[in-house]
Amino acid sequence: MYIIIAGGGIVGSHITSSLANSHEITVIDMSDEVLENIHRQFDVRILKGNAATPKTLKEAEAERADLILAVTDVDEINMVTCFMAKEMGAKTTVARIRNVDYTGYFVTPSRSPQAPRRVIRPKNMGIDMVINPEAEAAKDIAATLSSLYSTPAESFFDGIVQIREFKIGDKALEGKRLDEISYPYPYVFAAIVREGHVFIPPESEALKLGDSVYVIAERDVMDELGKVFTHPMHPARSVVILGGGRIGFLLADALGKRGISVRLIEKDAERADDIAARLGRGTVLQGDGTDRDFLVAQGVPSSDAFIAVTDTDEVNILACLLVKNLGVDRSMAVLNKPEYVPLAEAIGITIAALPPIITAERIARFILSGAVSVALLEEEQLEGIELAVGHSASAVGKRADRLKLPGVVIGAILKGDKVILPPDDSVIEEGDHLVVVARADSIGSLDLFVK
Repeated sequence: MYIIIAGGGIVGSHITSSLANSHEITVIDMSDEVLENIHRQFDVRILKGNAATPKTLKEAEAERADLILAVTDVDEINMVTCFMAKEMGAKTTVARIRNVDYTGYFVTPSRSPQAPRRVIRPKNMGIDMVINPEAEAAKDIAATLSSLYSTPAESFFDGIVQIREFKIGDKALEGKRLDEISYPYPYVFAAIVREGHVFIPPESEALKLGDSVYVIAERDVMDELGKVFTHPMHPARSVVILGGGRIGFLLADALGKRGISVRLIEKDAERADDIAARLGRGTVLQGDGTDRDFLVAQGVPSSDAFIAVTDTDEVNILACLLVKNLGVDRSMAVLNKPEYVPLAEAIGITIAALPPIITAERIARFILSGAVSVALLEEEQLEGIELAVGHSASAVGKRADRLKLPGVVIGAILKGDKVILPPDDSVIEEGDHLVVVARADSIGSLDLFVK
């Protein structure tokens, strides 16, 4: 597949790292420094120029591109890039658009009551898919804060089945084999993460304190199942948000609609006034979220959770560490640089969201043939994927438990409206949907379900 990536910044570089080994890639950017960094790390073609111009797209051979990924920091450039590339013959276009006002639609006025009116959508502008990682991040964080656990749940089969990570926090589980643990509901063990190493365990594997386990189960029982591994928390009732950018505003709005008490801290006075005027529920505080005295004076230590969503990763980590020392149980940070994840986790800060990862997940649906939904897990070492079984797939007619694929776990099968979990001796048929968890180096073996 030939892919053109417009924008080589954090998002573009992250996507390039995911795709460079298996696809022909051209990265377009205006910055010599950005392109040099891409060229130094990956075996891809680089091209300096404005991707929104026909000249640059022609030089990049947009007419033969299977996929255009417009992920610069400027929405308008991304939109024009997709439009121009589509006009030149590109098959599929994806635009990163952060302003929610661009992602809706409007109806043109008609000349008379009987005359038809035209509905204008992103698709009309040559954009096949819009990715708004900030909106997706806000939605995921709101769902996590409303749950009993600090890790987000990845949903499949329209939310019926979930994959969730639990940290082994019960000392009684230390040294226990997986087949010795009693579970209250059907489940599938997908993977264990131990000291940064990800592996799919045999039933004889013994758990260690500090392990992370990935479990597949139906949504309605996941909270109860989690109690086997760790101690649940109560859903947050009062939340403090640091940062009044897009994620901060969207998160405050979403939490307010769920009945959660919200206070949003924004350093810029003009921005704080603007948010206060637009936010239906919640309180906006103007001040420095890394000032200990300010946080104490505003009663932040008494809140259930603190979420740092500024545009600066270092500020988010510092602020979370500060409120953690003030006694806030749940401190969460949004990070844009994946390399900061180990540091944040080492000092006990939960990663609320990684917008580059969210963007890559959405794009992975285009890359993986037959994928309905994709979740990148454990810094992309694992992938949770919902697949639709194809007509000519070699897995058709075979029992799920007899498909021994190294690095792959079949977690659930959806036949019509019936969920089978665990799949055991179920026969795979055309049209079935599967939830699988696969190590990144085993993704290629999933072709037997779709080809």
